[in-house]
Amino acid sequence: MKRILISGFLGFDNFGDEALLHVLIRDLLSLGVQKQNITVLSRNPDKTRKTYGVNAVNRWDFFDLVYVLLSHDLLIFLGGLFQDKTSFKSFLYYFFQLFIAGISQKIISFYGGGFGPFQRKISQILFNFGMKNVHLLSVRDQVSANLTSGERNILVTCDPVWSITPDYTFQDKIPNINWHLPVLGITMRNDKNLKDYHITNLADKFARVLHSMKDWQALLIPCMPARDLPLLLELQDLIIKRLPDKSRVSLIGNFNQFPIEQQAGILASCDVMVGMRYHGLLVPLINSKPIFAFIFDQKVKSLVEFSGQVGIFYKDDFEQPWSYFWQNLGHSATKAQEAIQKANELHKRNIGLLEFLVKA
Repeated sequence: MKRILISGFLGFDNFGDEALLHVLIRDLLSLGVQKQNITVLSRNPDKTRKTYGVNAVNRWDFFDLVYVLLSHDLLIFLGGLFQDKTSFKSFLYYFFQLFIAGISQKIISFYGGGFGPFQRKISQILFNFGMKNVHLLSVRDQVSANLTSGERNILVTCDPVWSITPDYTFQDKIPNINWHLPVLGITMRNDKNLKDYHITNLADKFARVLHSMKDWQALLIPCMPARDLPLLLELQDLIIKRLPDKSRVSLIGNFNQFPIEQQAGILASCDVMVGMRYHGLLVPLINSKPIFAFIFDQKVKSLVEFSGQVGIFYKDDFEQPWSYFWQNLGHSATKAQEAIQKANELHKRNIGLLEFLVKA
């Protein structure tokens, strides 16, 4: 049986990447792979071992990193790793893995990955060079496929998290929310282009919704608490100042302490989701819930187009699409149901890729 190494932005308490890992391990186990043959590169290897029951090593330990790259047969990359918008150093970190695995003739694959954007020419050059060693890959959208220089060994599928099974047994652990009443989910993230007046504008619009829809509650969800909490706390404070009933606005500060399927359950239980976090928007769609997306990156734009939802660039004036969204929630829900059917079929290609890799 092949020894499998998984690399991604793992061990950082980021819901999206941990959900990807959860789905990948689940799919590998369903194909007969044993847990002792799976190793994860993680920022928090102890937690990763405890959570998933697989091997894990410290992603920052250079010697351990090189050792596992050389001692494993198959390297699988998860998520949107190869881009330089967030960090060029991060790009180089993953390119190093791609290069070492390539020259040591390991099998290399991507599992429902996303590529780009590349803001530096050197990033695209290195990426093209490294991709020559990739055996087979699946990507979550056509834009990512277009960045692979016409590779023939590529499958356009969907993000694997479309196949996650939410767990709804969390409700008694969040007493501030009445889950029998409608919930407006809010999942934002910091971005250098997000200014104070954008946040104020958002607070105004959220407060206006809660004023006009008396039974609704707002739930702010930090998909990556270390990065999202400061912004969401500020937004919560601004919304509360605009409402007479402060109890209708809650924030889950311990979101990352729930099991990953319960985190998915929290997101999927929101009747409407508004925000920026890619997987925070994707999971409600699994439960046919409408989303309103603030597009800060190509992956969010691709998700909006795939699922037929409303999305805007938050730097734009969005009064008109905002009003349209709330007046047409039923239409968005129908489009979400159609997206689920498409994603279910596309994820079969992800499974087929894995089966070929582990059994070939």
